[in-house]
Amino acid sequence: MSVSAKELDEIQSDSDEERVPAAPRGPARGVDERASSSGTGAGGASSSSAPSATQVIAPFEGGQYVRLRNRGRGGYLFANETGRGVSVDHRRGMVNTAWAVQVLRTVPTPHVLLRGAYGRYLSATRTSAQFGHIGGYVAQCIFEFSDDNHIGWLIARGRRGSVVLLHATDGGPTALRANGRYLRWNTGVTTGGVDLSCISSMMEWEVQVIPLTAERPPYQLRPPNAAIRWPEGCGEDVEIIFTYAWFGDNGHIEHEQWMDMQFHGRSLTELGNEMANILGNGVQFENMTLGIQAGELGQPIPLLTDLPLRDDPVIILVFMVDSPDYL
Repeated sequence: MSVSAKELDEIQSDSDEERVPAAPRGPARGVDERASSSGTGAGGASSSSAPSATQVIAPFEGGQYVRLRNRGRGGYLFANETGRGVSVDHRRGMVNTAWAVQVLRTVPTPHVLLRGAYGRYLSATRTSAQFGHIGGYVAQCIFEFSDDNHIGWLIARGRRGSVVLLHATDGGPTALRANGRYLRWNTGVTTGGVDLSCISSMMEWEVQVIPLTAERPPYQLRPPNAAIRWPEGCGEDVEIIFTYAWFGDNGHIEHEQWMDMQFHGRSLTELGNEMANILGNGVQFENMTLGIQAGELGQPIPLLTDLPLRDDPVIILVFMVDSPDYL
């Protein structure tokens, strides 16, 4: 069952009540190229010179970085450090609350894609949510196939300028929602069934655009020797696939031959130093910006924090800071 544009436009209301009836490896084809670029916002990333036409699905614009604040319980959409699930968190300054916007010009209705701190895409799944949560599990996923419709979100209007992120299923539309209005420990974000004429504030998200600046924000790293709570079954070694990269004249990312290495731990600083040693020629981590890419069709995003606590292979693009075409 699909959601019509007319239905989406009619989702709006003025009340603050809980439920109020509303008034009646390279860019994927069709993906906004500018989404792989950025200026640098508070939780954003360094800018690229890749040209592209701006694409907009109000209030989202391809290439921008945003935070999404939940109206029902407060807190921001947060890419969990495991690199798996998504939650609501009040630590606004964390890079995990920043999401890069891509616009897919799908027919008949465009979709928005949101990439988190680890390059992975906000994704609906067919898996049930964890105990105590409503609806379906929401994950951070890679982008491997052009028909990966689980990472695309339709945008509807909520109250007071907020938005509702909808995912179409055979059983009807579902909406991205927070949990734990009363059980505050319950911070997981899931998808739940939605009545398009009556929207819960737990499904409404205020979009806060992160201003772009010319400089990369500071890294957000774990304290030295900090104890890591490894997820069950997660190994401490991870395969890193990496290469030099730059933007070509057509705005597409170009790169040299891929290399690989085994890396122990998740420290961004140690990773950068090891990669610099492998690259040689006087390369230093201080002169590099690492872009992390999730899947063959994923767009890279600057890696500003330690690697996520998962052990599947990680794709890294190395941009040199002194190059005019760095990320």
